[in-house]
Amino acid sequence: MRADLFPKQQLKPEQLQRTLRSLRRETRRPILLTLRMGEEGGGLSVKFREVDRLNLFRAALAEVDGVDVELAADEINRHVVFEAHKRGRFVVLSTHDFKRTPTNAVLSGFVRKARRLGGDILKVAARPLRQKDVERFMSFCEEASFRRRVFIPLGPLGRTAREQGFSSGSAMTYGFVRKPLAPGQLSVRHLVQQTRLHNQK
Repeated sequence: MRADLFPKQQLKPEQLQRTLRSLRRETRRPILLTLRMGEEGGGLSVKFREVDRLNLFRAALAEVDGVDVELAADEINRHVVFEAHKRGRFVVLSTHDFKRTPTNAVLSGFVRKARRLGGDILKVAARPLRQKDVERFMSFCEEASFRRRVFIPLGPLGRTAREQGFSSGSAMTYGFVRKPLAPGQLSVRHLVQQTRLHNQK
């Protein structure tokens, strides 16, 4: 759930908790909450204080199965991990590069930091500029030492890898219901169809 895209008046701990409680009554599916900052493709402006974001995460943990917080959110990510694990929730530590694909050395740094913070899933989304970037990126995913990882190449070059990322060790992918929220994102319907076809082979 992309709570960072909610209207500003709904971004209060009590209001968010009520919204999530209502959603929980409607579905048994796992709920993953995101409160993404603008510099990583989210809806929260730089004026949104990290202490307020941490309080939203704390309020949400009573109603969700997991949360996604940026690997670069050094003011709060370790607190989010601690609070989530205290409640038995999982944490996705994520990083997004909409301009390029990081070098393998930078990717290795992400793995080390995610392990140090104690996250459950490492998510890396990056834009490939050429097909070789996609191949290197997914090859790194396949060999990465982090147990649960999600590698998503953004944009049109990453379309096939989004569909077939599981074969490279990527634990999951993201799809949209109404409109894409990231470059190259595929619809949930399309992903379900492709997964069924893959499982029939």
